[in-house]
Amino acid sequence: MSFNPDYESVAKAFIQHYYSKFDVGDGMSRAQGLSDLYDPENSYMTFEGQQAKGRDGILQKFTTLGFTKIQRAITVIDSQPLYDGSIQVMVLGQLKTDEDPINPFSQVFILRPNNQGSYFIGNEIFRLDLHNN
Repeated sequence: MSFNPDYESVAKAFIQHYYSKFDVGDGMSRAQGLSDLYDPENSYMTFEGQQAKGRDGILQKFTTLGFTKIQRAITVIDSQPLYDGSIQVMVLGQLKTDEDPINPFSQVFILRPNNQGSYFIGNEIFRLDLHNN
């Protein structure tokens, strides 16, 4: 494998697609929309410190999120190619769910090449950027 020269365009297209499926009102629709992006066994996610492994574990987490309205503003998308053809993507932005205040967030993805010439989410970390004084 080698570095993907189109990593920036792949990363931006992925983020647009991912959030269009994530930012829906109910957990079942969210899980159904994101299902194809995760590998049954080789995807890992840490969401606010809680870890999940594999497609089913990750989608289960998404169905239990308690919000019904979500608004998101992306500040920046940074990406880098990795030696094995994977792509690392970091997203910074702001998030508002239901009647909660707007909070900054960070999200990191490692997109791994699959056998169909596309990518799956190999690793994902999400965290609200909350600071306690």
